[in-house]
Amino acid sequence: MIDKDFYHNIYSVSFKDMMDLWVESFHPFGTVLIIWDAGNHSDILKKCGLLVNNTELYNNKALTIELPGPVEAFQVMDALTAEGLTAYMQVYKSGKLISDNI
Repeated sequence: MIDKDFYHNIYSVSFKDMMDLWVESFHPFGTVLIIWDAGNHSDILKKCGLLVNNTELYNNKALTIELPGPVEAFQVMDALTAEGLTAYMQVYKSGKLISDNI
């Protein structure tokens, strides 16, 4: 049991908030495609030509792919979807979410 006189703060942080912060911090000017739970879809990613290492996908929650622009990000999303990828995907441009596949 926690001592009732013990002062503490509790914060809840969503995956969306963490990804927003990640993209704003590490990809503030580019275009990034996010593939959630990519480790469950490594065969499709490799089949589509994405050079992913299974070691990097171990215990992975999100895979980030830098691309030249939004058009290319949507082309990759379309190719992955056509191959049967059902993962949640998002496209960020200049640190801001612009679209997803839902």
